[in-house]
Amino acid sequence: VTATKWNGTCNTIILRHSLRIHKIMTAITSNLSRRSAPSSAKLEGKNVIKKRKIIGDSIVQRSVQSALDIHLTLRWWIILSTIAIINIGLWSYSCYLILYNNRRGEGNADGASPSSNENVNKHPYQRYHLFLSGVYVFVCAYRSFLPRIDLERYCLFDTRLSSIFLGRLAATIAEVSFAAQISLFLYHIGEVHDHVWTQRLALCLVPAIFTAQCFCWCGVVTLNHLYHAIEESIWAVSAFFISGAMGSLAYYQPESQHVGIVGMAMCMVFFVFMVTVDVPMYVKRWREGQQYMMKMRMSKDDEGKKKHMMYMNSFEGSIDAIERRVVTKSWHVWKEETVWLTMYFSTAVWLSL
Repeated sequence: VTATKWNGTCNTIILRHSLRIHKIMTAITSNLSRRSAPSSAKLEGKNVIKKRKIIGDSIVQRSVQSALDIHLTLRWWIILSTIAIINIGLWSYSCYLILYNNRRGEGNADGASPSSNENVNKHPYQRYHLFLSGVYVFVCAYRSFLPRIDLERYCLFDTRLSSIFLGRLAATIAEVSFAAQISLFLYHIGEVHDHVWTQRLALCLVPAIFTAQCFCWCGVVTLNHLYHAIEESIWAVSAFFISGAMGSLAYYQPESQHVGIVGMAMCMVFFVFMVTVDVPMYVKRWREGQQYMMKMRMSKDDEGKKKHMMYMNSFEGSIDAIERRVVTKSWHVWKEETVWLTMYFSTAVWLSL
């Protein structure tokens, strides 16, 4: 009995010491592993730092790109605004000269100033041109200060004056006025040089541009780019016929050859631009809209039915054009519009002046 008790006591002592030795050995091995290789916590910490650095770099790149986009857009807007201010100054100076000369002519009641009378006879539509040009200049200045993209409802500044409906209404009045200016010019040329064809073309120009404005309003209200393509096509065809009239002037009237050649060249440049740039741009947008509608509005349950159009009716579109506007200064949005808007608010206005 004593021997068995002694053996049991020895076994417990040995077991305790072996457990202590095992704990010591595990502690030593863990310390050695910590010294030899980094822990998983350190690796996770390094990975977190790397991820944060990547995210921070991407945020910095996005912020820099956004600032660059805003800078480019605002720089383009400053150019447009500067051109608008210059155009207003040119029109004011022209108005001063014309009204001053007319007052001088009216002051000589006994006909002592034959030069002023000859000026009135040579330019019988001068006051009409002055008024129509004033409408066009000030509306283009208004649209330069507050640019917008009609169908997408984009605008540069969040103000009620940036309303798509208001801007389109002002643009309609201005473009009909500009067409009336060109019509008066062509009619006067046909009257002086006895060109009946030119006079008939002048009489047809304003109704054609008014029809183009109707198509433009259809596009603004319904959000269908195809109407804008039709509108720009009417402008292109009108420019083509005007170039023919100016070419005939240069051919049949040698004394006005320079005016005819310059007018024909400008109209042909405008025609080529509209056919190769402007009209294809709206046709491309119309096709993209059609593809988008086929994806979004075609239901899987109604495969046999026709696709539902996303276009608005006249009432909904009018309310949408009055109330909705999307403020953006992204150069990606405005880049495609800058070419024709800059030419529209500069070259066309100078031609009107």
